[in-house]
Parts: sequence; C-alpha cells; structure tokens
Amino acid sequence: MINKLKDLEKTYTLSKAAAIVGVFTLLSRVVGYLRDMLFASRLGPGPILDTYYAAFRIPDFVFNLLILGTLSVAFIPVFTEVMIKDRKRAQTIASTVLNLSILIMASICLLLILFAVPLTKLIVPGFSGQKFNDTVLLTRIFLISPIIFTSSSVFSSILNANKKFLLVSLAPILYNLGIIGGLLVLYPRYGIVGWGFGVVAGALMHMLIQVPSAIGHGFSWKPVIRLKDEAVRKIGKLFVPRIFGLDISNISLLIATIIGSTLAAGSISIFNLANNLQAVPLGVFAVSIATASFPALSEMFAKHDEKGFLKMLSKAMVQILFFLIPITILMLLLRAYIVRLGFGRGQFDWNDTILTFSTLGVFSVSLFSQGLTPLLARAFYARQNTKIPVIINAVTMLINAGLAYQLSTHVYDVNFGIVGITIGGVTGLAAAFSIASIFNALALFIILRIKLSRSMPTQDYITLNEFDDSLFSSASRILVASAAMGLTSYGVIYLIEPLVNTSTALGILIQSGLSASVGAIVFLVTATILRLPEAQKIGKIFRKFFRFSRASAVESAKIGQ
Repeated sequence: MINKLKDLEKTYTLSKAAAIVGVFTLLSRVVGYLRDMLFASRLGPGPILDTYYAAFRIPDFVFNLLILGTLSVAFIPVFTEVMIKDRKRAQTIASTVLNLSILIMASICLLLILFAVPLTKLIVPGFSGQKFNDTVLLTRIFLISPIIFTSSSVFSSILNANKKFLLVSLAPILYNLGIIGGLLVLYPRYGIVGWGFGVVAGALMHMLIQVPSAIGHGFSWKPVIRLKDEAVRKIGKLFVPRIFGLDISNISLLIATIIGSTLAAGSISIFNLANNLQAVPLGVFAVSIATASFPALSEMFAKHDEKGFLKMLSKAMVQILFFLIPITILMLLLRAYIVRLGFGRGQFDWNDTILTFSTLGVFSVSLFSQGLTPLLARAFYARQNTKIPVIINAVTMLINAGLAYQLSTHVYDVNFGIVGITIGGVTGLAAAFSIASIFNALALFIILRIKLSRSMPTQDYITLNEFDDSLFSSASRILVASAAMGLTSYGVIYLIEPLVNTSTALGILIQSGLSASVGAIVFLVTATILRLPEAQKIGKIFRKFFRFSRASAVESAKIGQ
C-alpha cells in the first residue's frame, strides 16, 4: 500500500496531495483517539492526566513558537524559490537551517530544564505537592522532544517543498504509538518517568521515518552554518516576525492550563480531551488541504501567477468548508454520543461525560473558522508576508485571554435553536477559544482580500470578482445542503430511539451511526443537486468503486464456475 501511495505522489495535484495527507492524518487521529480512550478509561480526568497534559505546555509552547508553523512557512517558500534555480545551493541552505535550528533549540531546552520549577509555577499556579513535583519531572523529560522534533520539521519541510507528503503524514502515527507504548508498557513498571520516555521514543520515530526520503530527494548533511547566504537571511527575515504569530490553538492550550489549574480537578484533562476530538476533522480535512496547498501557492507567487494563486486559494477554501460545515452540524447534534462511545467507561464517569460533550459542543461552533485559519495564514506566508498574521494573532490572543477569564468564572446559558449549551468553567475556556478563532479567520480573510485587490492589475479585477462570487455561491450551497442534512439527522435520532437500547454502547452506536450516515447521504445528494463539484467528485469515486466491486463479483463467479 505504501508503494502505491508513493506512486500516487509522482504527479502532484491538490486533490492527490490532500488525499494522501488526509488519509494518514485520519489514521493518526484514529490512533490519537485510541490513545485518549486509554487515558480516559485507565486514568480518568484527574490529577495524573492533568499532570500529563500540563507538562506538555512548556515543551509544546517553545517548539510551536520557534518551529512548528514557523520554520516551515519561512523555509518552504525560499527553499522552493532557490531549488527551482539551483538544487545544490538549496541543499546547503537546508543544512544551515537544520544545524542552526538544532543548536538554538538545544540551548533553549537546556535552560528550560534548569528553570523548570519556577516556569511550572507560572503555568500551573493551582498545582501543589506531588502533583506539582510530577509536573516538573515530566516537563523536564518532555523538553527532550522539541530538539528531536526540530530536526524532524526540517526534513518535513524539505519533503513538502518537493511536494512529497506521505512520510510526513505517517510520522505522527508513530509518535502516538510511542505515547501509547509508554502508557501500556513503561508506565506500569516505571510510573510517570516511563510514560515520559515513551513520548520521547515516539518523537524519535517521528524523525527517523523521514530521513531516508529526505536523503533520496537530494538532502546531504553538511557541517555548515552560512549566515551570509542571501537566502538564509531571507528565511530569517520571514522567520522572526512569524515567532510572534503563534497559532491561537497553542495559546489557547496555554491559557486553558493556567486558568484550568485553578478550577476543579480534571478541568485541564476535559479541555484537552474535547479539543482532541474536535481536532480530528480539522486535521483530516483543513490541515491536510492547507498543507497540500502551501507549496503550490508559494510556487505560484514566485512565478507571479496571481490568477493561479486565486484559483488555488478559492478551491482550497471551498473544499475545507464543504467538509467542515456539515461536520459542525453533526458534531453539535451527536456530541453526547461521540463522547459516550469514546470515553464513557472505566474511570470516566457520567459527570465527566457531560462536561466533555458540553465542551466539545462549544468547540464545534468555531470549526469552520479553525479550518480556514491555517489556509489563510499560509496564503500570507506563501506571499512572504508574515507581519499581517502576527498582528492579527496578537489581537486574537488578547481576546482569547480576556474572554477565558471572564467566561470561566461566570455561568451563561446559550441556545442555538435545537441545541443548548451552558457556558462556564471549562466550557467557558472553550467558548473563549471559539470566539477568538472566528475573529481570527474573519480578520485574515478580509485583510487578505484587500491585499489581493491592491496587488492585482486593473485588468485582472474580473478574476478577483469571480473569486468572490464563486466563494459566496459555493458557501451558500454548502449551507443549504448542511441544513438539509441536519434536519434529517435530527429526525433519525428520534425515529431510532424507541427501537434501540440507548443505555448500551451498541444502541448508542446504532442510533448515532444511522443518524450520521443518513444525514451524510442527504448532504451529498443535496450538494450534487446544487452542483457542488466536491460532491460530484465523491459521487464519481463511489460509482467507480461500485463498478469495480460488481466487476470483481462477476469475475469471482466465473472463476467459481
């Protein structure tokens, strides 16, 4: 199967690249879901799981700040530009970036290990005693991972710049397997120390899987740091502003940990478990499409192909909305079923279930904006503009922090027609994140649209108007199809309820599964009637599959005769 997917990578299209990234992101999310099921059933939302999640905040923050979403967006456009002209020089630049990044990250992590105690007090002011000491210990172990992930990110950037996404997408699966191995094998024997080193082992596998392919695409390590190279300096100019444009989801986790440590025990765990659930469709669809689009957007900007840039951006935005809007509605309707099926066992009691599905519902309201943000930000980065996203992110962070404090310390009842949600405590943290996410996406889109109108020649305004019309038309049709789906799914829930035992996992699975399946069919049929190209493509895939299945059955029958 891996070899077939590698063959698929030989010719690049957005659909193929997004499919590869999406399939393996889905597999990674499935493994991550299994990981969280084990966390919930074996530990439950409480001191140990709170400690585990809290210990990630400092290592994740420094890595996300300096490398994830920072190095790649500064490196890929410049590396691509140089690679088109001189592949040998491009590899020297890659070695410089790798060596310099590891040197800086290792130095920072060493300092953080030394000052882990005071830093942990800032991150979890509500922790004390053994819970605090365990958080410090795990934090120090986890600080090994950013050094490894830094190397891995450079290899990922090299492969993505070459429009190769397979192994990059496979790497997170290995990381999650390392965490699961740490929990199942090392934790029972060595306690939290063993669990911590399982995380480090997963990070090491994440890096090693990519090295052979990077070498196969021309990378050859050299012990050089050429700071005077014009391209390296250009990467630095793009890199430095991007540091201040840390993704809102990472800031949200930090804010949630700080405030959550002062709330009831298990609040940090519930926030993270709900966040991980809503991140599944984001990773499968939004991030995969944004990741696959970025190299092409960078290349089009480098070639001054503004029409191609607009066409690619429009196509990617519509694809993200096509998947995330209906998923949002299903997630709101079925949030209780999703949490009960995933976590409702072992140490995870009914009160934990209620809090988690309520938090998931609040998260899901902003799913569309969370999905568009990575793409819109990358559209700026592809145009080698990191300042605008930085400014918008700074404002978004302030909104998130202010609302998180306000909404977590008060209780509000909010109704969305047939769906009601109580905001307060941990759900207040999620509400702050959702509101800030919607602001972030809207601000990015409006300013990007203004920038595009100013940069395009007057004779190309018709292309920009077509972009607007196409986007509005597609979004409207998606909303209509999603509304039809939502009404159908809601009806199926109540039609099925008297026929199954909803106190059992099987009954819950049947009820929610039928509701989601019938709703999805209605969405695809309605979207096809409304002439949405994405639905028509999915229809073609299903028709090909059924033709293949029928041909295989006929062939088997002939052989049997």
